[in-house]
Amino acid sequence: MANFDLHSDEVVLYEGAVTSKNYKGALLLTLTSQKLILEREKGIFKKERELVEIIALDSVKIFNDVAQIKHKGDMVEIQTITANITLTLSGMLEARKFAGTMVDAITGTTLAQRSSEKIKGALGVVDDTPG
Repeated sequence: MANFDLHSDEVVLYEGAVTSKNYKGALLLTLTSQKLILEREKGIFKKERELVEIIALDSVKIFNDVAQIKHKGDMVEIQTITANITLTLSGMLEARKFAGTMVDAITGTTLAQRSSEKIKGALGVVDDTPG
């Protein structure tokens, strides 16, 4: 049973098991359209979830219109206003999937839309060049 409530306009985008340098033990991660939730299972026979931390997605740092979420191998580093959080996922593909979903949620765009805007910007610079 989850220890958090979702708003009426909030949806779950990703769920998975992670470990972290910042927190001890295995964690359950839930990414919604507005926040990142970290929980821990406790209890031997009767499993209960203990809320570890809720991180609002609007607290993730953005530099030059790029959300500061980096993934390398099976690790994802998230820079927030209060701390840097490093999460280790089950594999490299899972880390890429999670990081991409989180960037999509923060920016409100998809990878295709962001790529299209970069290309349009580059073509605009070429068009503006004299001669």
